[in-house]
Amino acid sequence: MELRTTPIAPRSGITPASWKPSVTPGFTAFRGRSAPAPGLPVRVYRNLNRPGLYSIVALSGASKGKVVGYAPAVALKAIRFKVSEKTRQTVLAKQERSIHAYAEGTFVTTAFDLPDHLEANESNTITYRPYESGHFHHRSAPATPVWRSDFAWAWGAGLVEDSANGGEGEA
Repeated sequence: MELRTTPIAPRSGITPASWKPSVTPGFTAFRGRSAPAPGLPVRVYRNLNRPGLYSIVALSGASKGKVVGYAPAVALKAIRFKVSEKTRQTVLAKQERSIHAYAEGTFVTTAFDLPDHLEANESNTITYRPYESGHFHHRSAPATPVWRSDFAWAWGAGLVEDSANGGEGEA
């Protein structure tokens, strides 16, 4: 009996190069999918079933539109904040949580925690509270919408802007 020396390609279309275990710190793969490469567009949102983790959805490539994994901290650049108002209205009416707000941007990396140079505070943390407003905002200014940020870390209950990497939010 001859032994097969090369692995059989899975139905998911994952290439042999991506079968390697993730070396991205803090990243936990979902269904064997690999971490997005730096520079690829992703969507990030707080995972409702896994407190302390953010879900990462690929917006291009073989896993486009699918959750590729989770991480406690995700660095993004060129970020746009989006809220589905229709789904928000359903959340308000039913009083049930549902994913309807997220950050889309360019993937940089993941980590277990914020970088040492960064500390979350009221003025640099962007958050979203569906029962208070229909937009993302700095914790220090809930009435002022934030639609974009240059660089931030999705961590804890919000996105912490990193001014060392160019992160000042735009209203």
